[in-house]
Amino acid sequence: MDTHGSRPLEALVHWNGDLSELTRSTRNTRSARHCSATPLVTFRPDHAAAAVKKVLAGLADPSQLVDWAQAVHFEDHVDIEEEHQNLLTQFLVEISTPELFVPVTREVCRRWLHVLQASTASGPGSAQDAHRPPAPQDRAAARTPLPPR
Repeated sequence: MDTHGSRPLEALVHWNGDLSELTRSTRNTRSARHCSATPLVTFRPDHAAAAVKKVLAGLADPSQLVDWAQAVHFEDHVDIEEEHQNLLTQFLVEISTPELFVPVTREVCRRWLHVLQASTASGPGSAQDAHRPPAPQDRAAARTPLPPR
């Protein structure tokens, strides 16, 4: 039995199922997790990439990605993988608040997928080159999500 409620969190970060059911399920198990101060699930680049791929495959729309990112970002018992903490935090913040950054579109998803895949394809230390932001003159036109330095 899942006495600490990690199964609903795993389903949420993997986006396995209907988003409203996933968020309802995590809310329902929150009281069981309240006793535990440690995160139960680690959010990794492959979780973010899989979510973006759902949109690109037409299995979800961009507004659902926004809702999913909000749910993951504001869940206290989801930890962000330390090796990719800056990148994943930026991903969650930008995707969950498009009103502050750029609207989430298929093109934004394609760019994020490229950045996320580059972060995992590169070995530790070389990931910085894969995340080099565009030149300042290209930023406004490209509206590319900018990974952390």
